[in-house]
Amino acid sequence: MNISVERLPECKARLSAEIPAETVQKTRKSIVSAYSTQAKVPGFRAGKIPSAVIEKRFATPIEEELKDRLARFAYAEANEKESLGILGVAQIEREEFVADGSYMLAVEVIVEPDVEIKDYKEIPVEIQKVEVTDEMVDGYLTNMRKQQAVPTDVDRAAGAGDLAVVNYTGTLEGASFESELEEHAGPLAKGNDHWVDIPEEGEEPREFIQGLAAAVVGMSAGDKKTIEAEYAEDFPVEFVGGKTVSYEIEVTQVKERELPELNDAFAAAIGAPSVDDLREKVRGQFEQQLEQNRNQMIDNQILGFLNEDVDIDLPQHIVFNETQRQVNQMVSRSYEQGMTENDIEGSQEDLVKSAETQAKNNVKTMFILDEIAKKEGLTVAEEEVSQRIMMMAMQQQRPPKKVARELRDKNAFGEIRQDILISKTIEFLRSNAKITEVDAPAEEA
Repeated sequence: MNISVERLPECKARLSAEIPAETVQKTRKSIVSAYSTQAKVPGFRAGKIPSAVIEKRFATPIEEELKDRLARFAYAEANEKESLGILGVAQIEREEFVADGSYMLAVEVIVEPDVEIKDYKEIPVEIQKVEVTDEMVDGYLTNMRKQQAVPTDVDRAAGAGDLAVVNYTGTLEGASFESELEEHAGPLAKGNDHWVDIPEEGEEPREFIQGLAAAVVGMSAGDKKTIEAEYAEDFPVEFVGGKTVSYEIEVTQVKERELPELNDAFAAAIGAPSVDDLREKVRGQFEQQLEQNRNQMIDNQILGFLNEDVDIDLPQHIVFNETQRQVNQMVSRSYEQGMTENDIEGSQEDLVKSAETQAKNNVKTMFILDEIAKKEGLTVAEEEVSQRIMMMAMQQQRPPKKVARELRDKNAFGEIRQDILISKTIEFLRSNAKITEVDAPAEEA
């Protein structure tokens, strides 16, 4: 087989191949033989159909399969001889059977970029020391007790950690605006028997009306007050974005939380034999989370170092596909955060730019990690793919065979194998990084 390759810009190449008549004839014979074994033709017994009948009856699919096989032969040889790394076909320029029985093929293909990586071992990484403290465990257990606390009415002013029940009415420039809001945003204008959770000192308030939690501190049942709430320009509800709303609030009840005692009975109720066992369980969860966060910070610095150190051309069709995927994810997150279709359309240009930037980083990272995996001989065994599918089935609480069948129908095994390989490569880089731990600043510690 005669192969010639012309490198083109933007990760493309022109591949020309002349496949000899002998190879063409042998391949056609193999295809016809397979059809003869499997095909059903009226008037002939299975497996006894003459080749001439098969070639005439199935001429079109046989020729299409022949072209496909011959093209794959050419791609495989180009990959082997020229290290071409074909990712896809951009354009077919010529595919022709000539008079002497040979096959001529000329295609423009998309190829892997040339990736030159200098030093990827002992990448310098600096992270802050973080340890699980008794205060962290105590705070978590206190929050668990708060979740099971019983609200009890008290005859005093509301304070930190209390709950206040309030009625409120909002006005904008002196007029009610309840009718201007959609149904789901109505509580921004008016509410009755609304429970306000007053945070402990140092905690952030959980509120949708700015300043409401702070306003009720010091108020008792029957007290009234007017507050001003300033909404940011990018607030999800466009009608109040960038505006200041006045709220007339009235506290109707003040409640304090009666927390259950932290004893063995409390521990047993949530599945721990004793308080000591519960503390150890919570500490273990914190340590696991800190380890995950630590690895994530290390990985981010490693990938940032590699992306800055390596400059490569990227296949535009892969960047385009990844950009579309990022756009879809960003739009979904925007809807989840309460943005309207008009809000999303208004920020479409910024959204696409952000998605394209992220896509380029992702694609570049993928090729860099692929090259490192090749250099280090990292591979993915079938057992690892099976284990990943088993894990997916357990998370979905579905039969593993059914999950595997669906993935196979979607041709998703390759994606799973690639995800595993990337994870193994990142783990390799992390284990070979030069990690320096530094003390956290006093205020963060």
